[in-house]
Amino acid sequence: MLAWMLLLVPLMALIPSVSAQGVLPSVTLECTDSAEIDVSGSSSGSALIYCEVENDSMWDEEISIDVDFSELDGNYEDSLEIAAGESETLLITVTAQQSDEARDYLVNVSAEVTTAAGLPVTGMASASDEVDVTISEFTTCDHSVGQGGGVVEAGGIVSFSVSITCDSNTESTTSYDLVMIEKSGSSAWPSGFEDQSPNCDVIIPDGGTSENCQFMILTPSNLADSWDGCIVIVESGVSTPNSCPGSNLIDLMVEPKSIGIGTLELTGNNSIFGDYEEEAPIIIGGTAVVLVLTIVVVIIRRRRRSLDD
Repeated sequence: MLAWMLLLVPLMALIPSVSAQGVLPSVTLECTDSAEIDVSGSSSGSALIYCEVENDSMWDEEISIDVDFSELDGNYEDSLEIAAGESETLLITVTAQQSDEARDYLVNVSAEVTTAAGLPVTGMASASDEVDVTISEFTTCDHSVGQGGGVVEAGGIVSFSVSITCDSNTESTTSYDLVMIEKSGSSAWPSGFEDQSPNCDVIIPDGGTSENCQFMILTPSNLADSWDGCIVIVESGVSTPNSCPGSNLIDLMVEPKSIGIGTLELTGNNSIFGDYEEEAPIIIGGTAVVLVLTIVVVIIRRRRRSLDD
């Protein structure tokens, strides 16, 4: 500092027209007002802060940079050499983790002239600026559908579970609904089917959570035609698919009730006719004819015997 003052006093006397601001070491600093960090896509995210550092003195200066990132992380160039009357852009990278709370953070940037014209001048000139850095809120959830479905007889119950995992840096809620999609592509709720599932509401704390939901569908007992399609689970507010996806679904076929006598089924997959189910009417009709003819023969024989007696 003493060496600088010894240089400055005779210089001021020689050039009285030069303003004190130009003669003394000086620095100005101006940064972007704000920055936003998105951490939804990975375990961390970052943003850039741009600062303009200007040497508005008549001396070449070396300027020290310091950044207080508050609770965040970052990196930057900690020293700049700027010629007299020139400026440079300082790039500061601010980094946040997915586990950091979603809110505003204050980042403080400061610049100080350490040397001017090769002489130490620490403490003579400095500047600072503040930047608001926001970590954006995010919530992402994935779900996995358990086993269930298959071929069900009309009147039966279809039940299955869904595992839900959510990541979040803020408190939030979401819910899930089931959708039945026919192979024809219709996602309209089929007539007679009853959704008996309890509400699937997921309360998500800061940091995320895992939940399981149970779903249940009562099929109509009077179903006339087979229903063939799938069941998918969608997050509330998400558009419903128009066709069955390739995975994460329940395949379902609901068949009309079999016609049976007691526990003996005459139609259906487990009928007494087996592979000859299509010929069942012919077989039943033929059996009836034989039965009637047998009864007629017995009656005729009895009458003949009674006449002979």
